[in-house]
Amino acid sequence: MREKQWAEKYPDLGTAPLPAEPYISDEFFALERDLVFYRNWIIVGRVDEIPEAGDYFVRDVAICKASILVIRGSDGVVRSFHNVCSHRSNKLVLDKRGSCAGGMYCHFHNWLYSDKGALVRVPDEENFFDFDKRDHGLKPVITDTCGGFVFIHLHPEPVETLHDYLDGISDRLNDQHFHEMTLMQTYGVTESANWKVGLDAQNELYHFPFQHRWISGDSLLMNDKKQCRYRDVTLYNYHSAWSCEYDPVSKPTPLKAALFKINKKTRTSRLPRMIGDTELFTLFPNFAIVVMRVGGVMTSYLTYQFWPSTVDSTLWEIRIHFRKPQTARELLQQEYYKCITRDTLQEDTASHETVHKGLVSRANSHMILQDNEIAIRHFHKVLQDRVGLHLN
Repeated sequence: MREKQWAEKYPDLGTAPLPAEPYISDEFFALERDLVFYRNWIIVGRVDEIPEAGDYFVRDVAICKASILVIRGSDGVVRSFHNVCSHRSNKLVLDKRGSCAGGMYCHFHNWLYSDKGALVRVPDEENFFDFDKRDHGLKPVITDTCGGFVFIHLHPEPVETLHDYLDGISDRLNDQHFHEMTLMQTYGVTESANWKVGLDAQNELYHFPFQHRWISGDSLLMNDKKQCRYRDVTLYNYHSAWSCEYDPVSKPTPLKAALFKINKKTRTSRLPRMIGDTELFTLFPNFAIVVMRVGGVMTSYLTYQFWPSTVDSTLWEIRIHFRKPQTARELLQQEYYKCITRDTLQEDTASHETVHKGLVSRANSHMILQDNEIAIRHFHKVLQDRVGLHLN
């Protein structure tokens, strides 16, 4: 684990401080809405959330003031539509998720749409002028999938396909076994912080042995100076991936030792690395996936998504996925991990808000980054290129 190796690997990113103004500027936030969230592929959910024909979920993209309906049609195809009736723009589906085997009715005037978005029936249709139902289906939103994740593009004419947008990271996502996992826990917290503050904090290990020292700060493999180091970092056109290892000789708490002690009947027979080697994927603009492995086998993964509503307010969604437990011990292991994760994320939330307060004070005009914050530097380079505005 050489010092400053990532700057050597990616010299084009430079080493200069980054401007702080984009975190607190209303002007920059407006540009992010128009040039980032409206013009890039964004993840809205997973295909396994809607396994059957007619199953749907609704995703609100607050920064774009859009409500998106994602539904599996009777032909098995996953589609997305603006959740807006074609008649007088009433919100069509009111529930966050559900199933509509009989179609979707607008509660205002009872217009009926199929699970493919077609307008099926209009009360008093003969009283409209030059009206053809085929011209008034739900407004579609461009949709594609990768690794079981559902991506949408709000602009009607994307400049690149999802495959091109994901670059080489799509192969790594497709290699994971996300489909073998089940959603077991969801957390959501509205933070008084800019969305980038939270994303930055989850995209580095520098803070781990300090901020999380009482919960799990000694679990990661460190150098002789007790500093975390990446095993590998790969930067793509817009996205990034890094990995780290857990310390095989870290001393577990009595509870952890009891839960993860050697047991040949369990699939996870020992605790050499707590949950296992960790790999984090950050997908521009607002999504991260953390994969945990034991003995090279994925045991769980969690996702972070930061949904901005204003320049200083963000909804942070966390979803934890596990393999379905086969034994009581596995169930207890998962419950333990959920508790540890919750407590760790509470520490993160507190720091997100205090960092934002410091930025708002304008005490510092720039942020200084070290080598192990290379993924943050890459993200902001992509963001600045997308927005096309450099604030100093």
